[in-house]
Amino acid sequence: MISTSRPHPCTLYVGGFGSTLTAPELRELFARHGDLHDLRLVDRGDASFAYVTFHDEADADAARRQLDGLRLAGRTLRVARAQ
Repeated sequence: MISTSRPHPCTLYVGGFGSTLTAPELRELFARHGDLHDLRLVDRGDASFAYVTFHDEADADAARRQLDGLRLAGRTLRVARAQ
């Protein structure tokens, strides 16, 4: 039997970074871990956060494992699966 399974998209919540981090910088950081479908940055000053959607769930899981807890510009990234 031939498998016809396709990658499943997966969205991650990213928080803990300051307002100085830009969407292109976030895209570059996360794109190192796989093909991105979408990145939405919500800028609320000190409470900025983002949603990063990968085309493939496996890439999203790898990014989460690698980037959760990363120190970036003096802050600690929180990366988790979005609800």
